Amino acid sequence: MPTKDEIDDRLKQLAIAAKHYPAKTLGRQQAVTKFIMEVETYKIVKCPQNKKFPPQVYREICAESRQIFMLRICREIHNYRPENKVSQWLNFLMNKCFQEATPKVISRRELSTVYYGDMELIFNQMEKQQLQNESYQIGLALLDMIADDPDDVFQSEVMKKYPHVNFKLLLVKKIIEDESLQDISNELGVGVSSLSSFYQRSLEKFAPRFREYL
Repeated sequence: MPTKDEIDDRLKQLAIAAKHYPAKTLGRQQAVTKFIMEVETYKIVKCPQNKKFPPQVYREICAESRQIFMLRICREIHNYRPENKVSQWLNFLMNKCFQEATPKVISRRELSTVYYGDMELIFNQMEKQQLQNESYQIGLALLDMIADDPDDVFQSEVMKKYPHVNFKLLLVKKIIEDESLQDISNELGVGVSSLSSFYQRSLEKFAPRFREYL
């Protein structure tokens, strides 16, 4: 089985090749199809975890998300930036699709509240009805803001004892790539408790910045 880096390099080559074809051409279609088949083979994209939803609702949202996800890859492959890992871009895209799919599913069901895991801290002052109707647009704006990190404010927030760990890195891995703190801890060589404390402190520190996008 190839390593994560080997898989990412393989997918990066395919994504770059697809980008070189003009949109709506046979070459682009064939290249994107090959890219999607490789993505499916390696199963590197996960639907965001959310235990607040009933299992059946969560499965419906994930199914809806994957349909949107495939369409977005076909339409947005040109947006992939080679300096980023393909897995990061794909999971970022899936998170956006999850946000987009959620209101489509909950509109068919009677759910009183919708939550988004680590985003609870940011959303907790919103009224429940507002959250149901508008949370997916908010989620998309927040994801874009995290990925772009205007003025590098998140990247500049680093752990004192571990300068290779910054808040943007944790946001990307935890929210966009949907990794657990334990997995991040193993990858970065930093204790889970230290990561968790830094992450929570940073969330509280930048809460006003997040609220600008509410």
